[in-house]
Amino acid sequence: MNIVFAAAESVPFTKVGGLADVVGTLTVELHRMGHRVKLLLPHHGAIDDERHGIEQIDSFKMPWHGGEAEVSVGHTTSSGVPVYLLRCWPYFTPGETFVYSDDEGIDVGRFLFFSSAALAFTSRLANEEHWQPDLFHVHDWHTGLIPYLLRRVYYADDVLSRAAVLLTIHNMKYQGWGVGWHLHEAGLPPVDHSLLHAMDKTNNSLAVGLAYSTALNTVSPRYAQEIKEESGGYGLDGLLEARQAHLSGILNGIDTDRWNPTDSDAVPEPFDGATLEARAASKRALQERLRLPVRDDLPIIGTVIRLVDQKGPGILVPAMWRLLRHAHMQFVLLGTGFYHHENAAWKLGDAFREKARVVLAFDEELAELIYAGSDMFLMPSLFEPCGIGQMIAMRYGSIPIVREVGGLADTVTPDIGFLFRDFNPGALEWTIGQALHAWYNDPDGWRERQELAMARDFGWRRSAEQYVSLYQDTIDIHRRYTG
Repeated sequence: MNIVFAAAESVPFTKVGGLADVVGTLTVELHRMGHRVKLLLPHHGAIDDERHGIEQIDSFKMPWHGGEAEVSVGHTTSSGVPVYLLRCWPYFTPGETFVYSDDEGIDVGRFLFFSSAALAFTSRLANEEHWQPDLFHVHDWHTGLIPYLLRRVYYADDVLSRAAVLLTIHNMKYQGWGVGWHLHEAGLPPVDHSLLHAMDKTNNSLAVGLAYSTALNTVSPRYAQEIKEESGGYGLDGLLEARQAHLSGILNGIDTDRWNPTDSDAVPEPFDGATLEARAASKRALQERLRLPVRDDLPIIGTVIRLVDQKGPGILVPAMWRLLRHAHMQFVLLGTGFYHHENAAWKLGDAFREKARVVLAFDEELAELIYAGSDMFLMPSLFEPCGIGQMIAMRYGSIPIVREVGGLADTVTPDIGFLFRDFNPGALEWTIGQALHAWYNDPDGWRERQELAMARDFGWRRSAEQYVSLYQDTIDIHRRYTG
């Protein structure tokens, strides 16, 4: 199968969120399974070309804004997957230090350009190399205009018109409003989909992608249901309800080679489910690094969190204020985000210096030590399409405490972790209390939870196999309707 991925970010080149992990890991897994995968990315200025061996291999011109844009093409490979990176002044220039602009309106124009350039380059490459894409796998609103371009611009193209499109929704909240003006300025045809006109969503990049794609999916089965509800659809629930026959959910995986407590420099003493006693070395190392009292008799509750509304710091911090006053425990938080959440978290850590540490930074090595050394791991999300923190925590034997939403509900079972429903500090505090009671009063049961957690298989192979099946169904649907 010839599969072309187009996305705004991907590990190992650049990462802002979980989207990068999915794209970078899934493409490699599909390649290992024998599929012919190509990955197209914007050539962000933040990418280190020398580190990744990126070299310019091509340039071409395409019509744009009433003139011509000259697109340069960088190339490298990632674990055998060919990667092509596209840029053109003023889009994705070498001097840029960001992946996403603070102004979504600017990003709509940037990613419309990338989507157009990605299709023009794919057609050019396929003709030169004599192959044909069977399917485009596009991700979130940033590449949601690719299905529109395929149907409105490339409908007669001998190469591209035969390709089906799967759009994966990683986060419904971000949608790319204001695309109509950019389409007009670029000289592209207007959005003509009847559903979008009926729902007044022709100016919304994600909505355009949802309407024009052959099939849709999201990153957990539970989230696929939640986004069809008013509270989870962010204004597009009606459109998703209309397309529900072609909407599914596939749970993300994690890179089990990267996240491996038996083979990691961040873990002072390797361990697995059969050697949990060795995990105590990671707990002591975490306490020593953060200058907490080194005590095996106190549980550590840890979290690695983006301090944004979605991840629940608004209920986490007040719950911790109450718990740290009276509970025998330690608390560790690592993360960055909005200033008001950072400030609230910092004040919490400052008030309980003997029991808590708040590190306002991005530090992957410390994050891994938190997974390996904490006894419990918090993810009190308002919503969570999939989440990978809870899966990594379980792989390292840290028991998750999560809100029962999205991928958290799909991955954390009550025999392993602790779940709560109501989004408020009291519900979180009560659930943490239940976990602390179990840790102190049922050590055999706690170890059983850890063993069950570490036995779970969250590798990408199973998810990749489900994607291959979905790809084939999507291709069959496209061929059925297009002949």
